[in-house]
Amino acid sequence: MGWAALGLSGCQSTAPAPETALAPAPIVQREGVSLAYATLALVSLDGAPQAASDDFRQALAKRLAAREVASVAPEKARYLLRVYLAASPAEGGAELDYVADLFDAQRVRVGRLSDGLGLKGGGDAWSLASSAALDAAASQCADEIAAF
Repeated sequence: MGWAALGLSGCQSTAPAPETALAPAPIVQREGVSLAYATLALVSLDGAPQAASDDFRQALAKRLAAREVASVAPEKARYLLRVYLAASPAEGGAELDYVADLFDAQRVRVGRLSDGLGLKGGGDAWSLASSAALDAAASQCADEIAAF
């Protein structure tokens, strides 16, 4: 019996144990899921004709979602957003500008973001603010909000 015990002791391996089902799996981000995203509510959009406001609002929501900023109802939002759009005549076309005031849930302004883009063409400034131009402005705005 002593020889059997001695023989079995030589069968033990000193190699590391293989991974088991209990080993922690690496965290992998699933599509549409973010562990740390901001919630935001667009509470007002002023200065633009209704059609331009609608286009900008839709484009901004889409662009914010792509940057993992969730649009929610104001009472559930961490941040509130007020956006002001303006289109004014400029040499060779028009200038489309936005100002976005960002407030915390207690309605204290925590930031002001602004930018604009030039629009080429002739005629009324708002007529030059196509859906593509409003989408570009919304994309710039979303970039700034996501970086805030």
